[in-house]
Amino acid sequence: MKLKSLLIGSAALAAAATGAKAADPIVVPEPEPMEYVRVCDVYGAGFFYIPGTETCLKISGMVRYQIGYSDGDFGDSEGWDKYARGELNIDARSETEYGTLGAWIKFRGTSGNTGALPTVGLNDGDAYSHGVTSSGVNLQQAVISLGGLSMGMSDSIWDTGLHGEQDRGFFPYSRVHFIGYNFAAGNGVTFAVMLEEADDNYDWTPNVVGKVGIAQGWGSADLYAAYDATAEEFAIKGIVKANLTDRFFIQALAQYESGVSFYSANPFDGIATVTYGGVAVMPGAEWSLAGVIGFKATPKLTASIGAAYYSEVGHNVVFTDTDAWNVGTTIDYEIVENFNAKLAVNYTQFDTPAGDADQFHGFLRFQRDF
Repeated sequence: MKLKSLLIGSAALAAAATGAKAADPIVVPEPEPMEYVRVCDVYGAGFFYIPGTETCLKISGMVRYQIGYSDGDFGDSEGWDKYARGELNIDARSETEYGTLGAWIKFRGTSGNTGALPTVGLNDGDAYSHGVTSSGVNLQQAVISLGGLSMGMSDSIWDTGLHGEQDRGFFPYSRVHFIGYNFAAGNGVTFAVMLEEADDNYDWTPNVVGKVGIAQGWGSADLYAAYDATAEEFAIKGIVKANLTDRFFIQALAQYESGVSFYSANPFDGIATVTYGGVAVMPGAEWSLAGVIGFKATPKLTASIGAAYYSEVGHNVVFTDTDAWNVGTTIDYEIVENFNAKLAVNYTQFDTPAGDADQFHGFLRFQRDF
């Protein structure tokens, strides 16, 4: 009897213990709070705060496809050419006691039908290549800025021109390492000075480039001056852009060069490679003039015509007796928002001591911006 009572008592205690354990509350950990991406409207549309920071970030870019054609009795190549290009931009900004701290990065990739790949001969003796024959991705720009101070690698501040494609060649060699300062004086007046490294002699003897400009409701005017420390030559350029009416605008450019330098205009750009003594060189022009008049036919359609003149075009030693002039038209059309088409046609003539030579060049470009 005592044994039976002991067994029953043990079973009851075990059941009670099991029941007590089952009744303990289940603890569920709370989820960590989620931080949603916040819009940063301090610097304009497209910026957002990097989670957990006060840094604003914007990602943008573009995709382009272009079909071009060249013909004439002057130039390295004739016929059709095509290329595709993509760009990715990263813009980061935040506020400090010294002003806005910024970082700008641009990656660019381009693929075209140029270069040398194995070819297959045809019955008529011609040859064709297989697919895209050149492609590459590079760091196009990398800039740090703090207030008005900026440094890094980018296009020179000299690299500005007119609407359309009639001023092509005014600055084809634009990327430099630089350090400089921009100052906004108010009422649309700005000043900038840059120390730019454009050559590869590794002694960092910088070129000096300055700009003073004004922008108002009527348009803008900018004056540039540059000194090439390697070539020991200088250049001066002025650009005026005026809005004649709500639809008509006119733009003009004038440039003078003491000699051929990194900042020279090159009317041969995109047409031919100039050689001197068997070496490819960068030509220039003592005087260069260009002008454009445009008409905004609709909010989506803008058309312009323009011309450029280059006096005393030279190689890398002296100016010569060669003149060149260019005339052309450009039509820009916005198909839908952020998707545009551009048609450009140019005619260039070179008046040389050996005779005249000319070249037609045009392209159709489609570009999607984001």
